[in-house]
Amino acid sequence: MEPLLWLFVGLVVYCYAGYPCLLALIATLRRRPPACAPIEPDVSVIIAAYNEEKDIARKLDGVLALEYPAERLEVIVASDCSTDRTHAIVRGYAERGVRLVILPERRGKTAAQNLAASRARGEILVLTDATTDLAPDAIRKLLQPFAHRGVGCTGAELEYVSEAGTAVGRGGGLYWRYEKLIKRLESRANSLIGVSGCLYAVRRSVYAPIAADLISDFVVALDTFARGYVTVYVPGAIAREKTHEDAGHEFAMRTRVVVRSIHALVRRVGLLNPFRAGLFAIQLWSHKVLRYLVPELLLAIVALSVSLALRPGPRAALYQTLVGLQLLTYAVVPGLYAVCRRLGIRTGKLSAPFYFVHTNVAALWGLISYLRGGRQVTWTTVR
Repeated sequence: MEPLLWLFVGLVVYCYAGYPCLLALIATLRRRPPACAPIEPDVSVIIAAYNEEKDIARKLDGVLALEYPAERLEVIVASDCSTDRTHAIVRGYAERGVRLVILPERRGKTAAQNLAASRARGEILVLTDATTDLAPDAIRKLLQPFAHRGVGCTGAELEYVSEAGTAVGRGGGLYWRYEKLIKRLESRANSLIGVSGCLYAVRRSVYAPIAADLISDFVVALDTFARGYVTVYVPGAIAREKTHEDAGHEFAMRTRVVVRSIHALVRRVGLLNPFRAGLFAIQLWSHKVLRYLVPELLLAIVALSVSLALRPGPRAALYQTLVGLQLLTYAVVPGLYAVCRRLGIRTGKLSAPFYFVHTNVAALWGLISYLRGGRQVTWTTVR
């Protein structure tokens, strides 16, 4: 059991620390990312929306104020059959060139984006969320890598902001700073395996309709690579989002992402073959498959370490200590978080350990939900 235990521990360590180290090594040996240059192609900004009356006006004002020639900027709002005032608000911007397209029935964010893409006129499609704030020069910077013909898609730098400073909010921010490091390294070493749905761009000639039950910001990078292009991370193309402060909302979002990502991996399973996709396949195994298997590995580590701790021997104390650390992380930290929330005590100092547990429980539940047939095609705004 000891070799098996340390194998599982090694896999978890590789997932979070070994993989970025591997990328850093490859990036130093392989090649530099494609050169960037200022360009001003015709651009279609696509905003998928469902019941966004609270944010859509602010979003449109922000997009229309971006540092980009107005005559080269087309703005399309794709509504997934919104039932609030979203349509009326968007139509109020018609004189400023904003177009509204509406799905005939609710089919989710990906279907809404497909509809808008089919109506778009721009050479480059820029896809963004209604709740995302963009830096004035975000689109201009996001377009620069397209000066290289081999670039098919670009991903923005997302900044999460926690206004309440809860363990969930600050944990989400810490998690995303780690993810930004991974994205930077993936881009330097090879190609991104996914972009943030808050803001990314793709050549119209590269984009093809994505099945409505797939997560578009993951699949677009997979399909871009499959078509012979790379996806590049663009530090400095800033998009800002507020983090969830409520554990329930964050759990639902993380579970939804896991379900849809697993479904995408199954539908694009050929890219997991290293003999076909090379380093890109290793990236998928490391960043997605293994990451989603961490909860199961952690459970196996608990079971093995408890069994070894109960056995007499010279290393029993080591495994007893390991069991204690796991108990502290998996039981005490969530319990302390629940008590602090009930008493109104700030939980920011619990951010890292709580979010680690929270995210992995969500990944476990996401896998269970997928195996039970869940697909979660539509979404409801909670901010």
